[in-house]
Amino acid sequence: MFSENASSADNQQERVPKDIENLKYYLAGFTDGEGCFSVTIHRSSYRKFGWNINPLFQVYQHKDNSFVLYLMLSVFETGYVSKKGGNPLCNVYCIDKISDLLDVVIPFFDEYNLIGSKHLDFLGFKTIVNGIHEGKHLSREGFIELAEVAFSMNSKGKRRKYTMEEIRKDLLDQSSETKRQS
Repeated sequence: MFSENASSADNQQERVPKDIENLKYYLAGFTDGEGCFSVTIHRSSYRKFGWNINPLFQVYQHKDNSFVLYLMLSVFETGYVSKKGGNPLCNVYCIDKISDLLDVVIPFFDEYNLIGSKHLDFLGFKTIVNGIHEGKHLSREGFIELAEVAFSMNSKGKRRKYTMEEIRKDLLDQSSETKRQS
């Protein structure tokens, strides 16, 4: 009745639902445990204000269990699977294109809800993706607003290179300098 090797990839594949509806619930639950809704904020000389904001949906898995990542790829019909940088034993499924996040990822998790604390990260992520789609990131005030949402996600942004205060100060200092030059 029970497998001696309950964590083997074969055993996990046997437990994957066969019908699409239950598979989608399975993938939502899997994302609750192994996924991440992240937003990077970094300097960029190509952007008007010198800052860029990039939302990214990712799901990680040991390379021996990558079949789940390919299941996600087949259900979402977008994104890509690659090796996780810095960890050759881990693969990652990613979606980073705004239109795919807006048209595929957000509707999926609106219908197949996350039930853990990741749900709150998803709600912030959704706000940021919608804000970018609406062009909020193109004004200093809008960028700051979206950045503040990003800093409320994923343990309050504790591993970020820049603090919210540094970003806000830089953007507001630029605004003051522009007004003085006018």
